Amino acid sequence: MYEKYKICPNLNCKEKCFRVQKREKGNTVVELFHEHVPSYRISSASETEVLKALIGQFSGWNGLFILHSRLNNRRGSPSRYPNFISHETYPEAGVLRHYISSGEVTAWSDSVISRENFR
Repeated sequence: MYEKYKICPNLNCKEKCFRVQKREKGNTVVELFHEHVPSYRISSASETEVLKALIGQFSGWNGLFILHSRLNNRRGSPSRYPNFISHETYPEAGVLRHYISSGEVTAWSDSVISRENFR
């Protein structure tokens, strides 16, 4: 039921935890970023955009990749790339995790959604 992957021991009810990891050659996973911000300082839309921006930053994308990653899915030129994959999980009781990944880089944010069930 709960994923229990890389649970942040410092997460609290008033913060969001942002993390980025990259899969290196040989399937080694390296953590590249870990930061907390107050929940009231970031909207859901901004949270998603931050995760996408962190992926671009830690993937070393050039300006063209960054621009094309924000295009919509309509037909025609130019092509939208790279593509983002997103999903949500529950890493532990009372916490919602938003994952976004592209290529070898994955970024996620954890938010407490139920104080009663959290730790």
